[in-house]
Amino acid sequence: MNASIPEEAIVDAVISDPLVAATLLVHLANRDSLSIRAALLDDIAREQNITSQQLETVLEALLEAGLLSQVRHGIALTVPKNDALRHAAVLRGVAYARYRQRDANQVEITLSPPAHPSRLMEMLPKQGFSWTRLYDTKDSLIELASQAERRLVIISPFLDREGIEWIGQLFEATAKKSIKRTMIVRGRDQTEADALRTHDSQLAAWGVDILTYAISHDPAFRSPAIETFHAKILLADSDKAYVGSANMTRWSRDFSMECGVILRGPSVKPVATLVEAMMKVSQQQVLDR
Repeated sequence: MNASIPEEAIVDAVISDPLVAATLLVHLANRDSLSIRAALLDDIAREQNITSQQLETVLEALLEAGLLSQVRHGIALTVPKNDALRHAAVLRGVAYARYRQRDANQVEITLSPPAHPSRLMEMLPKQGFSWTRLYDTKDSLIELASQAERRLVIISPFLDREGIEWIGQLFEATAKKSIKRTMIVRGRDQTEADALRTHDSQLAAWGVDILTYAISHDPAFRSPAIETFHAKILLADSDKAYVGSANMTRWSRDFSMECGVILRGPSVKPVATLVEAMMKVSQQQVLDR
């Protein structure tokens, strides 16, 4: 039996979900046998409202840390029961401390994988990449939009018809709320203009203000003469935002690897200030009808 695993190593291994790890260790330590079958693990996960992804991630971490080992029909403890219970107590303490000392700012990473098959997705597992605490961009943006209470601003330099449909899903998430809905686009691309024109009536039904940020300067004083943007932002109220790489296009939604962050809390204020400045220098879009 290996009883010399440092507490720090255990905590570092399962820092993403210490409470789930503690629950599994307690179940194992309180059994007559030090091993447990895979099917029973699934039953425990369902009873404790542990998702399959959480279970898989924590098991992998505990195996790597040396607390568990693979046996023929499942997994087994590699430390005495008392040590397993001691590690579980420490992990519960870590979970409680994290709950009590929550930062006012919250950050989540969003990631959309490239279309399958993907060389990148083949390489990531070999680099030790884990999906723990990562969320798909499409799901993250819909959840963020649904939390808007006063305003929802979508900023995308590139736009197409499929992107407008995606935007529609975001605005639909706020359909039962009386909020201000705004889009900021570049207003310089024919694909974008066609998409806006095709969905003009739907955008009007949502009460969306469409602003264009493409300002012409005197070429004698500025090169290039057009001032515009490449930022991709979704702002909900003034305390929730997405900042990342995803355009409101089919390519970003369905094919390309996109990565960004979801921010909640006081740290969003500078993003809100930036968006408000962009709105002030942008012009109201008038669509040809």
